[in-house]
Amino acid sequence: MKHLIGFVVIFFALFLDTEIANQVGGYKLMYIAVIILILYLVINIVNRKIRYEKIALYIFFLAFCICIFKWAVGQNYLIRVLNFLVTPMLISICYENFTKKDLTLLLRFIIIFYTIECGLSIVEWTLNRNFFVFSEWILVVIYNLDKYEGVFRSTSLLGHPLANAQVVAVFMTFIAVSNFKRKYLQIFLFFLGYVSLFCFNARGAILVVTVFTVPYFIWKINKITHPSKKLIVKFAVFCIICGLAYSITQTPLGGRLMNIELMDSSAQTRINVFEFTNYVNNDDLLWGNRGISVHLWENLGIVVENGILSLILDFGIIFTIPILFLLFLFQYRKLSLYSKIEKWLLLAVFYIIGCMNPNLVLAIQWTMWINAFYAFQHLNTENISSINDNRNFNS
Repeated sequence: MKHLIGFVVIFFALFLDTEIANQVGGYKLMYIAVIILILYLVINIVNRKIRYEKIALYIFFLAFCICIFKWAVGQNYLIRVLNFLVTPMLISICYENFTKKDLTLLLRFIIIFYTIECGLSIVEWTLNRNFFVFSEWILVVIYNLDKYEGVFRSTSLLGHPLANAQVVAVFMTFIAVSNFKRKYLQIFLFFLGYVSLFCFNARGAILVVTVFTVPYFIWKINKITHPSKKLIVKFAVFCIICGLAYSITQTPLGGRLMNIELMDSSAQTRINVFEFTNYVNNDDLLWGNRGISVHLWENLGIVVENGILSLILDFGIIFTIPILFLLFLFQYRKLSLYSKIEKWLLLAVFYIIGCMNPNLVLAIQWTMWINAFYAFQHLNTENISSINDNRNFNS
């Protein structure tokens, strides 16, 4: 029974905020997910002492304070807070209490999800057809995608290119810093994600991954590969890079990165992002108002393409500061098992891309980060244990 609920927890954690879930059940699925997550935790509490992070409790308390304050001023933030703060922390606590068998299942699901996510983006780009697309309001008001008419962008499972691109970039970085037994699988998954970034035409994510993640990945693969296989691996990576370089520069795959000037209207919008402060009153800046984004777009045509500023519009400066501080501290402490360079690489990719667009305001970015962390942490732990067992056996 417990393992069955664990399977359901993984399913909801992966698909809760995807466009598939939105089309099937919307917010009703979120309520079901919260009930399932709490049920799993109750079962663990009954059977044994439950493991949890204190930061998660602080985030729960902050979520409660936000809901009470917003209710007092006549705003209903229950669904927003449940989705953005409560559910990701519940998922994290559930994963903390997963057995090795459950974590192995999570890892397999993550790899399957990632492969489908990237594969579907390539299929969409090839067919020039989107299968799952967010509502027009989200695409225009949140992501400003009306400016890219004539440039096809895959939307894959999440419904919008930029959200997909950040998830794929984060997964790619976890793949890069992880210790796969099968190096060919690691190389395949990494470059599969790299190709999908071009299908999403996400220029910011492409540049961040190219500057930070790709050099580290190539360096690490060269370092950890057995000397007898280094030549083969180097040749394979060289061929992949050459093939990608040709496809990007000589085919439409390069998209906006190659075919549109670097300082286009989208880049200019990000530079002029602080103009919105001229049209928002001080109370809304301090305490937030979910209707501001709609007002700015419908009346002034302004889209705030910045994750932190989008959070400020949503929650206000007063609540955004503790929200970002606690979430960052949560991630930083979780990454304590990684080396310093790997820790900051994972954080840099997440926050740099998140600040280039409104992704930080979307719960799915935080949930997917949690999914990736626990899955690949389990992969690293299992591989280290396997290496130690072999050493003990040989000695």
